[in-house]
Amino acid sequence: MPPSGRVLVLLARLLAGAGKTYIASRAIDLFLLDPTSEKLAYFYCNRAEENRRMPESILNTLIQQLAQTESEDKLLKPVIDIFQDREKKGQEASRLTLNESQELLVQLTDIYPQTTICIDALDEVEHGIRVQLLKSLKHVVERSKNLVKIFATTRMDTDILRQFEMFPRIELQPDDNVSDINQFVETKVQSTIDDGLLLDGDVHRELKLEICNALCTRSKGM
Repeated sequence: MPPSGRVLVLLARLLAGAGKTYIASRAIDLFLLDPTSEKLAYFYCNRAEENRRMPESILNTLIQQLAQTESEDKLLKPVIDIFQDREKKGQEASRLTLNESQELLVQLTDIYPQTTICIDALDEVEHGIRVQLLKSLKHVVERSKNLVKIFATTRMDTDILRQFEMFPRIELQPDDNVSDINQFVETKVQSTIDDGLLLDGDVHRELKLEICNALCTRSKGM
Protein backbone atom coordinates (compact mmCIF):
# COMPACT_ATOMS: atom_id res chain seq x y z
CA MET A 1 0.00 0.00 0.00
CA PRO A 2 1.34 3.46 -0.83
CA PRO A 3 2.03 5.57 2.25
CA SER A 4 -0.24 8.39 3.32
CA GLY A 5 0.77 12.05 3.46
CA ARG A 6 3.41 11.31 6.11
CA VAL A 7 6.26 11.29 3.61
CA LEU A 8 7.83 13.89 1.39
CA VAL A 9 10.77 13.17 -0.89
CA LEU A 10 12.76 16.03 -2.40
CA LEU A 11 15.03 14.56 -5.05
CA ALA A 12 17.60 16.75 -6.81
CA ARG A 13 18.57 14.87 -9.98
CA LEU A 14 21.51 16.71 -11.50
CA LEU A 15 24.33 16.09 -13.94
CA ALA A 16 27.92 15.56 -12.85
CA GLY A 17 29.49 18.85 -11.86
CA ALA A 18 26.18 20.63 -11.37
CA GLY A 19 26.85 21.32 -7.69
CA LYS A 20 24.93 18.55 -5.89
CA THR A 21 27.11 18.65 -2.79
CA TYR A 22 26.93 22.44 -2.60
CA ILE A 23 23.13 22.28 -2.73
CA ALA A 24 23.03 19.61 -0.02
CA SER A 25 25.48 21.43 2.26
CA ARG A 26 23.58 24.70 1.92
CA ALA A 27 20.31 22.98 2.79
CA ILE A 28 21.90 21.35 5.84
CA ASP A 29 23.51 24.61 6.98
CA LEU A 30 20.22 26.50 6.69
CA PHE A 31 18.44 23.80 8.67
CA LEU A 32 21.04 23.90 11.44
CA LEU A 33 20.74 27.67 11.68
CA ASP A 34 17.02 27.36 12.40
CA PRO A 35 16.56 24.35 14.71
CA THR A 36 12.97 23.43 15.55
CA SER A 37 11.21 20.34 16.83
CA GLU A 38 12.25 18.73 13.54
CA LYS A 39 15.26 16.44 13.77
CA LEU A 40 17.95 16.29 11.09
CA ALA A 41 20.27 13.44 10.10
CA TYR A 42 22.57 13.70 7.10
CA PHE A 43 25.31 11.89 5.21
CA TYR A 44 27.70 12.73 2.37
CA CYS A 45 28.36 9.70 0.17
CA ASN A 46 31.70 9.26 -1.57
CA ARG A 47 32.62 6.32 -3.79
CA ALA A 48 36.33 6.90 -3.09
CA GLU A 49 35.92 5.99 0.61
CA GLU A 50 34.50 2.59 1.54
CA ASN A 51 32.87 3.76 4.78
CA ARG A 52 31.09 6.52 2.86
CA ARG A 53 29.53 4.29 0.21
CA MET A 54 28.33 1.28 2.21
CA PRO A 55 24.65 1.14 3.24
CA GLU A 56 25.48 -0.12 6.74
CA SER A 57 27.85 2.80 7.41
CA ILE A 58 25.33 5.31 6.10
CA LEU A 59 22.48 4.02 8.26
CA ASN A 60 24.70 3.78 11.35
CA THR A 61 25.74 7.42 10.94
CA LEU A 62 22.09 8.47 10.66
CA ILE A 63 21.37 6.50 13.83
CA GLN A 64 24.17 8.23 15.72
CA GLN A 65 22.78 11.64 14.84
CA LEU A 66 19.17 10.79 15.66
CA ALA A 67 20.14 9.08 18.90
CA GLN A 68 21.89 12.13 20.31
CA THR A 69 20.15 14.10 23.02
CA GLU A 70 20.84 17.58 24.37
CA SER A 71 22.89 15.87 27.05
CA GLU A 72 25.90 14.41 25.22
CA ASP A 73 26.36 11.57 27.70
CA LYS A 74 22.84 10.19 27.20
CA LEU A 75 21.29 8.11 24.44
CA LEU A 76 17.67 7.57 23.54
CA LYS A 77 15.89 4.48 24.85
CA PRO A 78 15.70 2.50 21.54
CA VAL A 79 19.50 2.61 21.28
CA ILE A 80 19.97 1.54 24.90
CA ASP A 81 17.45 -1.28 24.47
CA ILE A 82 19.15 -2.76 21.40
CA PHE A 83 22.57 -2.52 23.07
CA GLN A 84 21.33 -4.30 26.20
CA ASP A 85 19.69 -6.98 24.06
CA ARG A 86 22.89 -7.56 22.10
CA GLU A 87 24.89 -7.55 25.35
CA LYS A 88 22.75 -10.42 26.67
CA LYS A 89 23.46 -12.33 23.47
CA GLY A 90 27.19 -11.59 23.63
CA GLN A 91 27.00 -9.56 20.42
CA GLU A 92 27.80 -6.12 21.76
CA ALA A 93 31.07 -5.94 19.77
CA SER A 94 29.48 -6.77 16.41
CA ARG A 95 28.07 -4.16 14.07
CA LEU A 96 24.35 -3.69 13.52
CA THR A 97 22.95 -5.55 10.55
CA LEU A 98 21.12 -3.64 7.85
CA ASN A 99 17.76 -4.91 9.17
CA GLU A 100 18.62 -3.93 12.74
CA SER A 101 19.67 -0.48 11.59
CA GLN A 102 16.51 0.22 9.63
CA GLU A 103 14.28 -0.97 12.49
CA LEU A 104 16.20 1.21 14.92
CA LEU A 105 15.79 4.18 12.58
CA VAL A 106 12.03 3.60 12.57
CA GLN A 107 11.96 3.69 16.37
CA LEU A 108 14.07 6.85 16.49
CA THR A 109 11.95 8.70 13.92
CA ASP A 110 8.88 7.78 15.95
CA ILE A 111 10.29 9.91 18.79
CA TYR A 112 10.38 13.16 16.84
CA PRO A 113 7.33 14.98 15.39
CA GLN A 114 9.24 15.40 12.15
CA THR A 115 12.50 13.98 10.85
CA THR A 116 14.51 15.07 7.83
CA ILE A 117 17.08 12.70 6.34
CA CYS A 118 19.49 14.36 3.93
CA ILE A 119 21.78 12.22 1.78
CA ASP A 120 24.13 13.76 -0.73
CA ALA A 121 25.27 11.91 -3.86
CA LEU A 122 23.20 8.72 -3.67
CA ASP A 123 24.77 7.74 -6.98
CA GLU A 124 28.16 7.48 -5.24
CA VAL A 125 26.95 4.28 -3.57
CA GLU A 126 27.89 1.29 -5.74
CA HIS A 127 25.15 0.44 -8.22
CA GLY A 128 24.97 -3.20 -7.19
CA ILE A 129 24.31 -2.49 -3.50
CA ARG A 130 22.64 0.90 -3.33
CA VAL A 131 19.25 -0.76 -3.77
CA GLN A 132 19.79 -2.04 -0.21
CA LEU A 133 20.13 1.52 1.05
CA LEU A 134 17.15 2.74 -0.95
CA LYS A 135 14.96 -0.12 0.30
CA SER A 136 15.99 0.64 3.88
CA LEU A 137 15.06 4.29 3.47
CA LYS A 138 11.73 3.24 1.99
CA HIS A 139 11.17 0.94 4.96
CA VAL A 140 11.80 3.78 7.39
CA VAL A 141 9.44 6.26 5.77
CA GLU A 142 6.75 3.62 5.31
CA ARG A 143 6.86 2.35 8.90
CA SER A 144 7.45 5.55 10.85
CA LYS A 145 4.42 6.87 12.71
CA ASN A 146 5.46 10.49 12.15
CA LEU A 147 6.42 12.65 9.20
CA VAL A 148 9.73 11.68 7.59
CA LYS A 149 11.17 13.89 4.86
CA ILE A 150 14.01 12.78 2.62
CA PHE A 151 16.18 15.27 0.77
CA ALA A 152 18.59 13.54 -1.59
CA THR A 153 20.89 14.59 -4.40
CA THR A 154 21.92 12.25 -7.18
CA ARG A 155 22.90 12.06 -10.81
CA MET A 156 20.28 11.14 -13.39
CA ASP A 157 20.18 7.44 -12.47
CA THR A 158 16.79 5.86 -13.16
CA ASP A 159 17.13 3.06 -10.58
CA ILE A 160 17.19 5.62 -7.78
CA LEU A 161 14.06 7.37 -9.04
CA ARG A 162 12.32 4.00 -9.41
CA GLN A 163 12.68 3.26 -5.70
CA PHE A 164 10.82 6.46 -4.80
CA GLU A 165 8.09 6.31 -7.43
CA MET A 166 5.38 5.48 -4.92
CA PHE A 167 6.07 8.49 -2.67
CA PRO A 168 4.89 12.09 -2.98
CA ARG A 169 8.00 13.87 -4.21
CA ILE A 170 9.39 17.05 -5.63
CA GLU A 171 12.11 16.68 -8.26
CA LEU A 172 14.71 19.27 -9.15
CA GLN A 173 15.99 18.86 -12.69
CA PRO A 174 18.88 20.66 -14.46
CA ASP A 175 16.38 22.64 -16.55
CA ASP A 176 14.66 24.01 -13.45
CA ASN A 177 17.25 26.77 -13.06
CA VAL A 178 17.61 27.68 -16.74
CA SER A 179 16.33 31.24 -16.27
CA ASP A 180 18.74 31.86 -13.38
CA ILE A 181 21.68 30.52 -15.38
CA ASN A 182 20.73 32.56 -18.44
CA GLN A 183 20.53 35.72 -16.37
CA PHE A 184 23.85 34.96 -14.68
CA VAL A 185 25.59 34.31 -18.01
CA GLU A 186 24.24 37.48 -19.61
CA THR A 187 25.31 39.57 -16.61
CA LYS A 188 28.82 38.10 -16.55
CA VAL A 189 29.32 38.43 -20.30
CA GLN A 190 28.20 42.06 -20.21
CA SER A 191 30.50 42.88 -17.27
CA THR A 192 33.41 41.22 -19.10
CA ILE A 193 32.67 43.37 -22.16
CA ASP A 194 32.35 46.52 -20.05
CA ASP A 195 35.74 45.82 -18.42
CA GLY A 196 37.33 45.44 -21.86
CA LEU A 197 38.32 41.83 -21.16
CA LEU A 198 36.44 40.38 -24.14
CA LEU A 199 37.71 41.53 -27.55
CA ASP A 200 38.81 44.77 -25.89
CA GLY A 201 35.17 45.56 -25.22
CA ASP A 202 34.33 45.82 -28.90
CA VAL A 203 31.52 43.26 -29.09
CA HIS A 204 28.49 43.80 -31.27
CA ARG A 205 25.05 42.93 -29.92
CA GLU A 206 24.65 39.95 -32.31
CA LEU A 207 27.98 38.47 -31.21
CA LYS A 208 27.12 38.96 -27.54
CA LEU A 209 23.83 37.12 -28.04
CA GLU A 210 25.63 34.30 -29.85
CA ILE A 211 28.16 33.97 -27.00
CA CYS A 212 25.44 33.96 -24.36
CA ASN A 213 23.35 31.40 -26.25
CA ALA A 214 26.33 29.07 -26.66
CA LEU A 215 27.25 29.26 -22.97
CA CYS A 216 23.66 28.76 -21.82
CA THR A 217 23.09 25.85 -24.20
CA ARG A 218 26.19 24.02 -23.02
CA SER A 219 25.82 24.76 -19.30
CA LYS A 220 23.31 21.92 -18.74
CA GLY A 221 22.38 23.18 -15.29
CA MET A 222 25.95 23.91 -14.21
